[in-house]
Amino acid sequence: MSVRSRFLVLLALRWSATGLIIPVALLLPLSRGLSVTEVGAVTAAQGIVVLVMEVPSGVLTDSWGRRPVFVLSGVVAIIAYGLQLAAHSVIAFAVAWAVSGLFRALDSGPLEAWFVDAENARGAADRVPSSLASAGGVISGSIAAGSLASAGLLWLAPWAPATTLAVPYAAAMVLVTAQVLTACLVMERAPLTRAAPPTGWREALGGGLRLVAGPALRTLAVAMLFVAVGVSALELLMPVRLDEFSADPATAGTAMGVVTAVAWGLGSLGALVASQVLRHRRAAAVAVVLILVEGLGLVTMALATGPTVLIIGFWIAYLVHTAFGAAYNSLVHARVDDAHRGTALSVTSMAFLGSAAGAGIVLGALSDAMSPSLALLVGGAALVAAAALVGRGGQAQSSTRASA
Repeated sequence: MSVRSRFLVLLALRWSATGLIIPVALLLPLSRGLSVTEVGAVTAAQGIVVLVMEVPSGVLTDSWGRRPVFVLSGVVAIIAYGLQLAAHSVIAFAVAWAVSGLFRALDSGPLEAWFVDAENARGAADRVPSSLASAGGVISGSIAAGSLASAGLLWLAPWAPATTLAVPYAAAMVLVTAQVLTACLVMERAPLTRAAPPTGWREALGGGLRLVAGPALRTLAVAMLFVAVGVSALELLMPVRLDEFSADPATAGTAMGVVTAVAWGLGSLGALVASQVLRHRRAAAVAVVLILVEGLGLVTMALATGPTVLIIGFWIAYLVHTAFGAAYNSLVHARVDDAHRGTALSVTSMAFLGSAAGAGIVLGALSDAMSPSLALLVGGAALVAAAALVGRGGQAQSSTRASA
């Protein structure tokens, strides 16, 4: 089996589990008595942990190796899902989301860095942008399949809503276990130029900050702060708005599973189209167009007066969601060397998840105090700002290399 095939199989396993969780991740705490503001606050725990652990985990990926960190991320994911399964209070959910933050920090770069290292080693660096977009198609398709499975589980489960919404978490734990075992079997150690391991967290953070402060990544990292606000609005407020048109949380969860499955199916299609476009167009220009379309989707959701227009806006956003990530990451990869690839991915992920933590709190409070529609409009405006920054950051020479 080729490296590309193994990469795609591991992606499919990893993101199918996420697909199982997405439709219920926010509805579960809401069904157990938390308000939208409290949900925004507990999800912020994930971003806080990411802020602390993202750069050290990236340095760990560059110094310890891609496979060990990827396997460890799966083990932590299983623990996080188990804690979500058992949570019934604000504190318990906050702890669960904090552990999920550790999982996200560990998971943010090792598998993709492993694949890019292997492509570079065989002289196929020019194929990375289109390959990442193709991988985005697999990610979106896997999330779609997982979301559809989640909807089926919710429909079949005969229990009370608060219990029913927990079923996809148990299924996700089984799937991540399969992911960990598969990674141990097929994910070999690819040749890489190792970064010198730091002596402590402070040195790791300092190296990451020097990397992001350099001309190669600075503007792109700032853009990701604004992207996080838009994506937080998309993920946090879609279930809230859908619940406005539903009879109860379990009904909303079932509907959300189907809607999310279609959304990620569209995302898969968008990513596959982008993989062809990126063969002939600059990644920066493609990324700008895609993030503006995603912003249009949020505005449509904000202005919706019924479920049909709401869902159409959601689908517009997800049609380009994964494709934008592939175009953006290709800009990052073109600006760093192998020795700092994991750190670079972690820095941009830290910017995203750290900003998402604050955005979750602010948008949740804005939704409760004013309206979910206003919060969605704020998210759309943030994506317009991100588009301007990505366009500016993409003007840097693709041959620029950052060093820690």
